[in-house]
Amino acid sequence: MKRTVSIIIKRITICLFALFLFFSFNTQSNAKNVTVVIDPGHGGEALGGNCDDRIERDINLITAISMKERLEQYEGVDVYLTRENNTDKELSRKQRFDIAQKVNADFLFSIHYNMSEYHTLYGSEVWVASKGKNYVKGYQFATIEMEALKDLGLFDRGIKNKLDKDRTGEYYGILKYSEEYAIPAVIIEHCHLDEERDSAFWNEQAYKEFGIRDADSVAKYFKLSSTALGIDNSEYERVSVEEPAQRLDMDRTPPEYCDIEITDNESFVTVDIDSFDPDTYIQYYQYSTDGGHTFGRLEAWDDRTSKHQSFDVVKPEGEDIHLIVRTYNQYDQYAQSEESVVEGLKIVDEIHEEPNLTQYETVVINTEDKNNEHEITPLTVFIVVFVVLFITFNIFLIISLTIKLKAAKKKKRKK
Repeated sequence: MKRTVSIIIKRITICLFALFLFFSFNTQSNAKNVTVVIDPGHGGEALGGNCDDRIERDINLITAISMKERLEQYEGVDVYLTRENNTDKELSRKQRFDIAQKVNADFLFSIHYNMSEYHTLYGSEVWVASKGKNYVKGYQFATIEMEALKDLGLFDRGIKNKLDKDRTGEYYGILKYSEEYAIPAVIIEHCHLDEERDSAFWNEQAYKEFGIRDADSVAKYFKLSSTALGIDNSEYERVSVEEPAQRLDMDRTPPEYCDIEITDNESFVTVDIDSFDPDTYIQYYQYSTDGGHTFGRLEAWDDRTSKHQSFDVVKPEGEDIHLIVRTYNQYDQYAQSEESVVEGLKIVDEIHEEPNLTQYETVVINTEDKNNEHEITPLTVFIVVFVVLFITFNIFLIISLTIKLKAAKKKKRKK
């Protein structure tokens, strides 16, 4: 009996151990590294944005390589680049996703830098899909990425969507093929290459730092950890995002209104702006002091949850201010205020009070004025001296001749 029980216990133990090995093997064999594809935008003859010596094609690759090197220091991730140089022919959007599909990618990150038509915009933004799970995943990553870029000191231009002209599909090719291939993707616009307020990031060190920030954002999104870097993201929680019921599109309408109120001070005016956009938020304002002929640079709206912003304008001397304000929403659509005219500072001439003169002093001054009218010049002095000398010489000559004649007469008489 004891022997039978012992045999049964051994068999149960063997079975349990076999089951443990089976499930352990299956769990390990089913475990899959996260696969990430990094896509440096443009390539080949396609330069992308090109401002002075800043070529987007080249900068995208610097950031992408830095991102790959950083991300490979995390455990449980495979990383691929869609291109590794700037000389190969530019890949189409479809070819980029063919690469992503071939490696069974979990996400594609499209690396870019920005420029604007009038060279007035600055800051960073992330473009995400307009619908479905791709929207959810894209938005979740973008919230992490935008925080990382803001920490560097960049202006936050937001997380955005944009549909094509028919409003039926994605505007950007990367997001269009993301939907077609069912591979989540985002477009990261790190900063602007043509606006001075982003100029601190126009150097190779900054381009590489962007790649590091991108990689760390990916690691947070996928909860990756790194022993080498001493980073543990296993407990990181993504922001909760709901799938939209329909495609999301950019805000194509301007803010609902832009009103201004002027407080006139002695040497300056305070301008209070009241502006609101029901669809997004106000992110910039700018103003003109010449009735809209020219506008100053775009200034950041301090509090995006508020409808109010104020600023001061110094009054010019002898010139009125014809003030107009514009406010811009997240998609750079603007509303404009009515013109308000403020009087400039009056020009104050220096006042020289006439002295309280007595009658005598007045006469003296008048006499001096009259004498000044006949001022003796050096030429006059010369002429006078010449005339005096000429007359004196002639008198002396006449006297000498007279004396000689008298002496001659006396001599003649003696003979």
